[in-house]
Amino acid sequence: MMIRFLLSAATLALALPVPVQAQGTSGVQQPQAAVDRFARARDNYVALRDGRRAVSELTPEELEDVLELDRRLRGNMPDDRSPKQQCIDNEVRSVGGRPSQLAWRVIAMKCRD
Repeated sequence: MMIRFLLSAATLALALPVPVQAQGTSGVQQPQAAVDRFARARDNYVALRDGRRAVSELTPEELEDVLELDRRLRGNMPDDRSPKQQCIDNEVRSVGGRPSQLAWRVIAMKCRD
């Protein structure tokens, strides 16, 4: 699992453009806000993975950034989630990432094996 994460991180480093401060008219330029969002998404991704944060603690923008980072990290890797986990992920995403207790019960019923 850790090896796959490291490989994914290496893939991400190659896939994402290197941030360059705006100095002149040549080269790739990114606003500082985009760099900050990437850094925040990376920190949130690691905190979620380590269990230091919950998905419900993220703002909608942070959740979208983490999901985009996860998509990029997975890259060409096959989706090895079980059909049940895929269902749960899709249902959680459909309610905005913050299901209520009732929504969790509905999701559990929808995504039974």
